Amino acid sequence: MDKEVLEVVLKKLDKESKIASILDLQSVPALPKGENYTSTILRITLKVVLGNGRLAKKSFIMKQMITDGAQGEFVKEHDVTKQESQIYSVIHKEMNYLMEEFEDTDEPLWCKFIHYDPRLSYILLEDLNASGYSVVPRQKGLDLDHAILALRGLGKYHGMAKVLEQRGIISKDNYKSNEIFSNTKVIKAIPYAGFINLAKGMQESWGPEWEETAKKLMIPFDPFAEMLVKIGNIQTETKFTVLIHGDCWSNNMMFKYDFMKRPISVKFLDYQLPRYDTPCMDVTNFFYLGVKPHVRRSNYDLLLKTYHDSLVRTLDKFGFTGTKPTLEEITDTMNRLEFMGLASFIPLYPALLCSSTEPFDMGKLLATDGEEGFNRDIISEPGMIEVLGPDIIDFVERHVPNLK
Repeated sequence: MDKEVLEVVLKKLDKESKIASILDLQSVPALPKGENYTSTILRITLKVVLGNGRLAKKSFIMKQMITDGAQGEFVKEHDVTKQESQIYSVIHKEMNYLMEEFEDTDEPLWCKFIHYDPRLSYILLEDLNASGYSVVPRQKGLDLDHAILALRGLGKYHGMAKVLEQRGIISKDNYKSNEIFSNTKVIKAIPYAGFINLAKGMQESWGPEWEETAKKLMIPFDPFAEMLVKIGNIQTETKFTVLIHGDCWSNNMMFKYDFMKRPISVKFLDYQLPRYDTPCMDVTNFFYLGVKPHVRRSNYDLLLKTYHDSLVRTLDKFGFTGTKPTLEEITDTMNRLEFMGLASFIPLYPALLCSSTEPFDMGKLLATDGEEGFNRDIISEPGMIEVLGPDIIDFVERHVPNLK
């Protein structure tokens, strides 16, 4: 075939599949109440005419950021809409180019970016549901198969980000470390207030055998905050740092399945809080707020090795020439971040496990320094003791004695 003929054929094919006109537009909430705290997520469904004259349905996801109240102030302060749009439109585009360069045929780890409107503070994205992806319900958590697949993806994402940094495309100066851990107001309003709320809930509904443990959870604020601030500075003390997702947990990823309902592909969502830090920040967040607790406890070494293998394999595949972290270095950093993981898990995991659509009110928490905003009733829901108990006992025995 002549190249001129092929050119005409391909242009015609492209035109036929494009949207020529929109006949109808409908929008509905894409997530149930209580599943997102910084934005309103809408599914935009279109009835369209394609370039070839055929009718079709198209759907997209629109993220409209919350701009009112204490939550809105947080969104504005961290400029989350702009941050996320830059990750999609710049970083992910370069990662796509990197995959093409090295003939990587895997599915990208992100959805397609469509549009960003800074004036109205919204982002338009591909609807992954239309491609067969779905979120694991937060109450379930991720089993071992899901966790392994997600950690392989996370290792690859971090590895590609490091390669782009070495090429000068990503600059660490454009991203902060996790400043939340240097913000004592946020520490007091969320993790610390969560500890106090949980302790009071345990006293009210867990029975006398938990009374002493609950009292020990009522830790003083100052040493608790000092420990988290110290952990927040770990980036300056580790050799391998990279652009990380910043909010890596089970609700921020979607999976596709084969005919046997086994997870075969993962995509990460919500790049609103990108940070430049040790990649173990993402891994710790995922371990404690994504994976089923008993799966994490029983398979910790396997999961960590899965992540490290993927990270190193990606660095090798895409031509990274710097020093790669050893498994021992990753393990050591994870051990240093364990307090942070438990300090997130213990107060926040009840909100993921519960059936309530209103486990907490983020705006009220931030506005009242945590005095109001947690729904204590969820602590008494069935299954809380079995899921949370082992990690609470571990935290009390190994970490509370140091918080004085």
